[in-house]
Amino acid sequence: MKSNIILFLLLSVSTFWASAQKEYKLTFQGDVPLKAKHVERKTFKDSLQVLDYLQKMWLTDISKGYPLANMDSLVWKEKELTVHYYRGTSFQKIRLFVNEEDASFINTIPTLSETILLNLNFDSKALSETLQRILKYCENHGFPFAEVSLEDAKILGDEVHANLEINKGPYVSIFSIEVKGEAAVSKKYVCNYINIQEGEPYSEALLRDISSRMQQVAFLSEIRPHEVLFTPEGCILYLYLKSNPVSLINGIAGLQQDPINERTIVTGDIRLKLQNTLKRGELLEMNWRSLQPTTQELNAAFNYPFLLNTPFGIKSSFALYKQDSSFLTTNANVGIQYFLKGGNYINAFYERENSAVLRTQSTLSDLSNVSTNRYGLGFYRRRLDYIPNPSKGLILESTASLGRRSSRETDSSLVEIATTFKMDFSVDAYLPLTPRNVVRLYGRMQSYYAPEIYTNEVFRFGGLNSQRGFNEQSLWATTYAMARVEYRFLLDKNSHLFAFFDQSIYESTVGNYLQDQPYGFGAGFSFGSNLGIFSISYALGKQMDNPIQLSDGKVHFGYIAYF
Repeated sequence: MKSNIILFLLLSVSTFWASAQKEYKLTFQGDVPLKAKHVERKTFKDSLQVLDYLQKMWLTDISKGYPLANMDSLVWKEKELTVHYYRGTSFQKIRLFVNEEDASFINTIPTLSETILLNLNFDSKALSETLQRILKYCENHGFPFAEVSLEDAKILGDEVHANLEINKGPYVSIFSIEVKGEAAVSKKYVCNYINIQEGEPYSEALLRDISSRMQQVAFLSEIRPHEVLFTPEGCILYLYLKSNPVSLINGIAGLQQDPINERTIVTGDIRLKLQNTLKRGELLEMNWRSLQPTTQELNAAFNYPFLLNTPFGIKSSFALYKQDSSFLTTNANVGIQYFLKGGNYINAFYERENSAVLRTQSTLSDLSNVSTNRYGLGFYRRRLDYIPNPSKGLILESTASLGRRSSRETDSSLVEIATTFKMDFSVDAYLPLTPRNVVRLYGRMQSYYAPEIYTNEVFRFGGLNSQRGFNEQSLWATTYAMARVEYRFLLDKNSHLFAFFDQSIYESTVGNYLQDQPYGFGAGFSFGSNLGIFSISYALGKQMDNPIQLSDGKVHFGYIAYF
């Protein structure tokens, strides 16, 4: 008995085109599979989908206790398939026998072996799962048209004895990958990102994941779903992609008088982001901020994925922070990424941080000249349905590093050596309540450990991207954790209204111990257009024993212009 799902039938009907935009129909003669209700109303986009549906129905009947289920004949007439189907008698116990060739193949399948199959009396559900596992393995290892069947079935009492036969069909490889559309990106980058290379075995699982993986690339999107063309040489994969504008420049700058020396200085916040300018998915970011007349901050990052067409990439960053004339801190980080599925990666890095005291008579206490060398690991995972304005998905990021620090206090020539530990963990989840109503849950924790921690080593948080309701970087801590609950009402694809509540808890072990649980709440909106994204929010915050006052409300706003 066979489930006659074979390559030659497919090729004679579909003319090798597995994703042609046609509608196919299916009818049954004789019995009808248990789950195939109202199949006469069902349409299929291609012949592969018809045959896949038949296979699922056949396996479902087996799982329900009908191991003798069989498709006796399949007849195509234009775009309609007629199947003569026989369900047979219900049995719950099945014993399998395997020939030498199929036994050798089964031994290559993880968690399966010839010994397991021959020594077990299967129930109907276990049999269906085993057959499905064999078929899945075949379709993901170059045999998309494999079939399994139970032959020479014999009924012995309440058991069925049958020979398990596997017809793998012809081997199919990825002969060619063609990128169509207006995507300004190299084919090598796309192949690496979707993890499909020319010459590799056909894999249904990898093809099925293409759309979800492309959703994680901010600068690319699908024009329409991919298509597959089967030829005698192998299959040709067609990808239809377009570029999205993600490079940006935005910011604000102004002139302000330095309250100390009365000189005119420039303040502001300017960000430049260039992505995929070399068509290899690379990223260059720079952000200069001077939010107060006495502070200067510069952050730069560079990322080059899939170096030399391998799953490895380069990830580096540089940060500079100057606190009035008290201290200057620099941080240089260089790492090697190893890419996993869908752009997720693990990262091994080296980091060097230096902080120098600029003036001994500073308004800040507990300063020290420090130099730290760290080695660490990181992990990043992102899966969102739409990156600019997600309604469903998760972002997970974590880093941890261990290092050796040398420090020298300003009034001493003694250099002290200490071991330090630093960690950063964040999770950002989007939960859809209805198509337009979304809840965002965000959490982050940072912690730094050393035998003695100095003021110029602490974390600085607060403001638009962390604890709203407070000035930017106004909260200083050696360890902090924050949680955010945000309700969003999606206005359109790129715009939403939101209301939020942010809660933090932090401590500082610098000098006198300090601990507090500040919180903030408010509302705002984010509006997207072809020119960019504008966002504004109003927030109130509370810390220590200070009461909430409307006069202390903070307005956070930003504008991003893409090109």
